[in-house]
Amino acid sequence: MARPAWRVLVMFAVAACGPGEPASTQHAAAPVAGARCEPGPLPAAFAPGVTAALERADAFVVPGDDAVLVDADALARLRLAAAVGERAGSDGLDPWRAGWGPEGAALDARARVASYAGELARGEVVEQQRDAIAAARRRVDALQPVDHARLVVAQSQLYCAPIEGAVLRAPHDPAFDRNLCSTLHPGELLRVLGRSDAGAWLLVDAGHTMGWVRGDTLSARLSEADRMAWRDAPRLHALRDDVRTRAGVPLRMGVGLPLLGRDDDGAFRVRVAAAKGPIDDHVENDAAVVEGYAALTRAAVFSAAFAQIGAPYGWGGRDGGRDCSQWLRDTLLPFGLTLPRHSSQQALAGVRTVDVAGLDDAAKLAAIADASATGLVLEYLPGHVMLDVGARDGHRFAISSIAEFLVPCDGGGGDTLYRLDRVAVTDLETGRGSARTSLLERITTLAVFGPA
Repeated sequence: MARPAWRVLVMFAVAACGPGEPASTQHAAAPVAGARCEPGPLPAAFAPGVTAALERADAFVVPGDDAVLVDADALARLRLAAAVGERAGSDGLDPWRAGWGPEGAALDARARVASYAGELARGEVVEQQRDAIAAARRRVDALQPVDHARLVVAQSQLYCAPIEGAVLRAPHDPAFDRNLCSTLHPGELLRVLGRSDAGAWLLVDAGHTMGWVRGDTLSARLSEADRMAWRDAPRLHALRDDVRTRAGVPLRMGVGLPLLGRDDDGAFRVRVAAAKGPIDDHVENDAAVVEGYAALTRAAVFSAAFAQIGAPYGWGGRDGGRDCSQWLRDTLLPFGLTLPRHSSQQALAGVRTVDVAGLDDAAKLAAIADASATGLVLEYLPGHVMLDVGARDGHRFAISSIAEFLVPCDGGGGDTLYRLDRVAVTDLETGRGSARTSLLERITTLAVFGPA
């Protein structure tokens, strides 16, 4: 099944949750408007109106939140639709059933580099390394088509194009590299579609994202039997991001390991990715994991989401961090939801979608409350996506991996930019009166996972 031509444009919007960098260990208090207007960026411990007490799941879980929102059969149908590209707003997420193949991947790779070259010629971006985009074009021109499977062995950066050094827009913050497409977790299965520079750069399709990866972080080529066994085996998923196997292999949220069974002591027997291919390992029986998928309930999802409070934000997966859309995708995978990688596509991936773009604030809040009464709600605004967690004391809150926000200065004298750079709770009033306006004002779409 051919993927739509607009996919290359979506790739460049992967990190549209706002530029940022890993959270600093030194933070200011939650900011408020002040008479002195500093442009920033300044560090912030919390978003306005949020305290540590609100960054806990038990602040928002209410009776009835343990009810199953979407049953296993309905989730299976959603996953199948996602795999073959039948769900609104999504490419097919299975590279072998809905992928382009080597020829289409090469066309896409050339289009991306040409797009960067055009932006460079127009002065819209700068190269961290001189002539890096021209060198990337030569790598793409010399691309050798291949078609086989490999596993991610170590946390890997997926680049949009094979460019050495960052591609930056003003103000040229190196934490905001336009060439970062995603991060890849150990255990992800990749379809390799091309190689360049004697295999130093590999063009791969991870299903959720296509891009370039350094070959030294992947396994050797898999046999077809190993590929099928890895893809089709029952899965063990982590419900926290700090799970490790007995051998120390990380099991991050967002990827499942093939489950072989259980030993007499209850330990899970799994397959993990190694340099030469899949090998056996174990996960202890008291680890925060689930066989197959956990039931999709608000209480369980909130528990997994709030366990990641403070986890570093990473534009396009920078340094292994997560931006808003990858954080949501990884957090919801253990519950049987396979979301697209990009926030604009996630907005269309619910059991149902609610368009709230034309509503005033009161009507928009009512729509969010109505949707959350029976479902899990993703709130999309251009450039960001969040998980609704509910209302407290007359305010509506969400959790997301967020880079920054604006606080207006007293007297209308501009705004101050604050950096959170972490998974955090935000009041939907955040940004009210600033040049960007509030989160609430900017929300356009609700993706609802609940009864149809």
